[in-house]
Amino acid sequence: MQATSQARFPIKGTASTRFLHKFADAKPVGSMTKVVCTLGPSTDTKEMVGKLVSSGMNVARINFSHAGLDYSYPEKLLDLVRNAPGRHHHLADGAVDIDMPQNLRAVLIDTKGPEIRTQPLQGNVEFVDIAPGAFVDITIDEVFGEDSPSSADGPHRIQIDYKSIGKSVKVGSKILLDDGLIELEVTEVLGKGSVTTIALNGGPIKKNKGVNLPNTNIDLPALTDKDKRDLLWACKNGADFVAASFIRTAANVRSVHAYLDRCIAEMKAADPSGPYMRPLIISKIENKEGVDNFDDILEESDGIMVARGDLGVEIPYRKVFAAQKMMVSKCNEAGKPVIVATQMLDSMQRNPRPTRAEVTDVGTACLDGADAVMLSGETAAGKYPIESILAMTSVIDEADEILNNSRCNARDEFKAEGADYLDEEMDAIALSAVRSAKDMNAKVIILITMSGKVAGAIARHKPTVPVLSFCTDERIARRLQLHRGIVPMLLQSKMDPGSSTTRMGFLRAEAVRTAKELGIVKAGDRIVTVDRSAGKAHDTFEFSHNIKLSTIRET
Repeated sequence: MQATSQARFPIKGTASTRFLHKFADAKPVGSMTKVVCTLGPSTDTKEMVGKLVSSGMNVARINFSHAGLDYSYPEKLLDLVRNAPGRHHHLADGAVDIDMPQNLRAVLIDTKGPEIRTQPLQGNVEFVDIAPGAFVDITIDEVFGEDSPSSADGPHRIQIDYKSIGKSVKVGSKILLDDGLIELEVTEVLGKGSVTTIALNGGPIKKNKGVNLPNTNIDLPALTDKDKRDLLWACKNGADFVAASFIRTAANVRSVHAYLDRCIAEMKAADPSGPYMRPLIISKIENKEGVDNFDDILEESDGIMVARGDLGVEIPYRKVFAAQKMMVSKCNEAGKPVIVATQMLDSMQRNPRPTRAEVTDVGTACLDGADAVMLSGETAAGKYPIESILAMTSVIDEADEILNNSRCNARDEFKAEGADYLDEEMDAIALSAVRSAKDMNAKVIILITMSGKVAGAIARHKPTVPVLSFCTDERIARRLQLHRGIVPMLLQSKMDPGSSTTRMGFLRAEAVRTAKELGIVKAGDRIVTVDRSAGKAHDTFEFSHNIKLSTIRET
């Protein structure tokens, strides 16, 4: 009777009521290393977002650095992503009682963060030329009412919006303007809000340009008022990740976490019926302080972005590659996703082919263990956005081939301190699944997960085959998009995998059948299946972690 009752509610999307899987890559399961694409003027149409999805985009990044109080453009971009049909959306045709998302692509909201910028210039001019050797006062005082210098030799006065400039730097400190295009050296500290510098090289400077203080601990809050507005928008609109900019300490991450929790709590109080889930926090490491405090930051974060743009200005550029390798390695050890970002295929903003150095950069990041690599201006504002993602996925596929044919890199020990016994058991099962898949030349690992934790545990052990992760909640499925090798699928069923009355074998069989129907596995292929079942009344355990090794038979 129990079997009959459960059979009334098959997993929607298979057979006459088919199980529907939504992913959209040229290969059935796409690349192992994930791709983050920034949306912008070059890709803000239904057609272009659809092409990004079908070309291998796993996560869409929406950059809030230039967003104001009007959120119509971010809303447009988010809707385009949510409504872009996945490659297999046609499988829903004719299905009964299907209520599925168009795809499982995730959305990442990138905050502006606390920045230091130049303000209106002397004479309120558009730009001013600074000559090498010119004296430049950096101050918090308004200067736009003053006369502009008659020549590039100055002296110049430039206003910035950082009130502690005189407190943060000392004689000999460097100040970089406009991404380091102009380098100044402090010659005198005039007070808390003003310093005198000498220009080590010249060039034009405009208002609203970035100011960097390399090798300096700055006194700025973790979140600006704009960041708080943007994070509230992210929560209300169901963003999957938020990239917190200029994270310098673990306390910064905790501040972001606390504010997101407050947003979710307020939303629940206003409407208790709504489904709410806090976006995962991806901490962007962009300065020396963030690198120095990386271990503590990683512990508090859900993931990391190696933001090499500002990082290459804030620390000596010769040290960026070593910092990147360190962060990727430690994220791999902790089992947290890491994105390598900035200028990966930068020349493809202008050219249809990448440089050899860019190809090497992408491939090396993948080989080092990056879970995801990111396209910024290439897809946001470049001339060749689709060519850029196709170039990136082609390089990723080459790197994946090397990694998947290498020896098993599964870790030997459980690293999370203070983990409970269920987490320890889950990690042991994950390790066994990855090793078994490699040793037995399995085609895929198939798992059923409610929280996504077992998928993250498997990802930590660097599987060499795709991991088909069947989820009951599309939000959980999207959150898995940043883990290398994890292919999220949506399990539409009225059965609760966490219930002791659910027949896990039924769900497992349907998941395998779905993989066959999508062409991912065929008769004769070996597979490894992983799940967790709740103990029944007569059992002596609360939960059991299960692993099975099977060979697909002819049907």
